[in-house]
Order: sequence, then structure tokens, then C-alpha cells
Amino acid sequence: MMNDEQSKNCGKVTPPARRLRRWLRRIGIALAILGGILIGIYISLRFIYPVWIQARLPKDAPRIAFSLDNTLWGRVGITDATYQRVIAAAGGRLITLRPDAAGAPEVNPEAVKALLEEKEIDGVLLTGGGDVDPKLYGGDPNLTRRVHRLRDDFEMALIRAARERGLPMLGICRGCQIINVALGGTVRNLRKDEDVIGRHLVLKGHAVELVPDSNLAETLGVWRLAKVVSLHGNCVAEPAPGVRIAATGPGGVVEAIEADTAGGRGWIVGIQWHPELTVDDEVQHKVFKALVERARKARARRR
Repeated sequence: MMNDEQSKNCGKVTPPARRLRRWLRRIGIALAILGGILIGIYISLRFIYPVWIQARLPKDAPRIAFSLDNTLWGRVGITDATYQRVIAAAGGRLITLRPDAAGAPEVNPEAVKALLEEKEIDGVLLTGGGDVDPKLYGGDPNLTRRVHRLRDDFEMALIRAARERGLPMLGICRGCQIINVALGGTVRNLRKDEDVIGRHLVLKGHAVELVPDSNLAETLGVWRLAKVVSLHGNCVAEPAPGVRIAATGPGGVVEAIEADTAGGRGWIVGIQWHPELTVDDEVQHKVFKALVERARKARARRR
């Protein structure tokens, strides 16, 4: 049986306002802890990891210009950290270049050329992100997502300047499309065809057929990839003059292109899939090794 004190306490009910304050306090503490964890992850990915991985590279590592993804993943540093890992593993050093480094709000092509010289760039890596501005190739503006025109203009100037200098270039996803547009080609918006986009904008991926006599097939050492990570809503439509199709995927979608730089000295490859997201696929990662090795040769030519 309960004594008088226990009976008195059992009869007490916590007021609703007090319960609410208690739960709000608990939620506040949980959010503070979560916020601290997220800030720690951001600082690690955005600052600590890049510095650590760069410090491990030899001083003469080829310098690869990296135009940063403007999506959420790019802003918090996830894209940067991913490419830092694969390029460092291939022996290269990523040098981040931003559109505002070449003049704003308009890009100055001469400033971009000077930037390549100033930063001693040996190669270029163009990554994913929002859609290329359809005004640049006569596309439908009603189907595009997250257009960033300043980035488009900067990357096109970067591509043209790098090609003129004979620097190797690799474009991933959007990077493949902007290379084609910069050289005079067009982009196909897959959102017009639900069946096609359903096979390309999916995490499960798909197979890719490489053109047997392409530079890309020679680089990878295969004619077919059974599965690639595919996350694109656009692809190359009409290849630019001098641009060759190097691979195709389901629905006849162009999955890779290639071209030569000025004088045929350099190497330009654009691929729609994401080899950086296939951690254990040595075949796909050969494309990063090829970029770094050709950047090393480009540096040697200039000396």
C-alpha cells in the first residue's frame, strides 16, 4: 500500500505548458548536437580533407583546373572531396577555379587565359551540376533546371582557352555537355521522353557501349561497361564540329564524346556517367589516370 506522501505525488499531473517546455528543450539540445555534427562534416569536407590530401602529393604533381559544382553537394564540399580523392589517387592536384575569378558579372576570355597561365594549369576537369543555359544552343527553357549562366560562360571560356593551349580535358555529366556546347554543338533534354529519362536519371545505372576505335575505348581497355552510375537529365544532341561520339547508352543516348585540341596535340573526353562514384571500379578510374598522365605530358611540352 502507498503512504500518504506517495498518494499525494501520484495525484500530481505535470501542467501542459511545463511538458511543452521540457520537450522543446530536448528538441533544442538534439538540434544543437545535430548542427554541431553537420558543421563538423562541412569543415572536414570543405577545408581539412582537401588540405590533407593535397599535402600528400609531390610538389610536381600535374595541376588540374577544377570548375566547382554549383549544386548543394558542391557548396557543402562533397563534390570537391570526391574529386580530390580520385584525382589524387591518379597522381594529380586539383586547383579550384571559380567563375568570379575571371570577372563578374561577365566573363572576360582574356582573363581566363591569364588565369590558366597564372595557376600553371596542366589539365581541366569539368563536373556536374545544373543544366547548361538553353539559350546557348537553341534549347527549350521550359525543361531546364538550375541554370547558372555565369558558370556556363566561365567554363566555355575555360574550354576554349585550354583547347587552344593543347591541355587535356575531361568532362563529367554536365561537363560533357558544356564541352560540346562550347565547341559549337547542342544538348538533348531527356525530360521530353519519360521512358528514356527513366533509364538514365536512376541510381541503378545502365550499360554503356563504347565505340571500338575511340580514344575512350583505348583508355579503358574495354568496348562495353556493364553498369555505370547514371544521373543525367540531358545529354549531347548534335556533336560539335570535330567532336566524335565515343559511347552510347539505352535509347540511343550519347554517353561519351571526344575531340582533339589545337594541332591535334591534346585529349578531350566527355562522359555522361559518374566514374568518381564507383569506388572499386579500376576500369572506369582509368579515365582519371589518363587525364593526369596527359596533363603531365602537357606540362613537359611547355618546359
